[in-house]
Amino acid sequence: MKLTKTLNGKRVNSMLMSMMVSATLVVASMTTTAIAGDTPEVTWKISHTLNPKSVYNQAAEKFKAYVEDKTGGKFKVNIHHSGVLGWEREVLEAMQLGTIEATIPSLGPFAVFVPSYNVFNLPFTFKSPEHMIAVYDSPVMNKLIEAAEKKGFIVATHFLPTFRYPLYKGHPIKTPEDFKGLKFRTMGVPAHIDTYKALGANVTSMAFKEVYGGLQMGTIDGVENYYNNLYTMKFQEQTEYVSNLPILNNAAAFVFSKKAFDKLPAEYKEIALQGAKVGAKYANEIAITEEDKALKAMVDGGVKMVFVDDFTPFVELTEPVSKKYLEEMEPWVSDVRDKIMALSDK
Repeated sequence: MKLTKTLNGKRVNSMLMSMMVSATLVVASMTTTAIAGDTPEVTWKISHTLNPKSVYNQAAEKFKAYVEDKTGGKFKVNIHHSGVLGWEREVLEAMQLGTIEATIPSLGPFAVFVPSYNVFNLPFTFKSPEHMIAVYDSPVMNKLIEAAEKKGFIVATHFLPTFRYPLYKGHPIKTPEDFKGLKFRTMGVPAHIDTYKALGANVTSMAFKEVYGGLQMGTIDGVENYYNNLYTMKFQEQTEYVSNLPILNNAAAFVFSKKAFDKLPAEYKEIALQGAKVGAKYANEIAITEEDKALKAMVDGGVKMVFVDDFTPFVELTEPVSKKYLEEMEPWVSDVRDKIMALSDK
């Protein structure tokens, strides 16, 4: 019989190797079954506010698939999209109580609960998607994660390398002066509101589901978000221009309730954390492609792209906003921002 394999420096025949592999697979299967049999059945709810086609939901689907596969279906994950369990603030409050187990929030509202995360709400902190991913994967994030845990949240991972771009009607914005006379809807995040005010815009906040009607009725002239979300919400139907100004980032995170997480068996904790990383990695991979597709679709539909080549005047006008909020936070947050911005050169 022909000898084809080597094991520990000795050659063995293919039949023997086949028997050894089969035995190994049986043992592995028995071990997996034993672990699954010893662990409890758990069901988690994961909430987010975006639609079923969004990058958030696709990330949640990957998380669900990984967790359920690795536990043989004993750790179930139910996804609740489109804000059906409440908007971000309501969900985060419920998570502190342990009644909702997980969410994918934008880091803007998350900073209401963990003030140091306001570093993500400061204008022009990031320069590119690659810069954002480099930050997410760096030890710079560790102090923020520790701060979140003290407030009752486990931040499993950060993701989504996208920006919140202006989409609007009226006249094209090429300089900061062009913001004057335009009324923008922003999230109800103080740093976001102050940023747009610093640029000269009038600012209002309203529920995201009310934005289409606000644009249609002329209550607002513009809205800001990442291209894919602007497109899937069909806001381009009521606007004329879209910008490449990366004023604010649109970072997100997989966040677990600490109360719920602490109740999990050790093996489930590891699976949940790894599942979040799988979902985040997938979201990062598709986000830029989805952004390009959404922008092209909006432009093909008649929205005019307005390119700004020099961001310097916009940065200079909004830097006092960053300074104001950094002074209100713990001193170490300013150091974190410096390190974040330094990573843009890596």
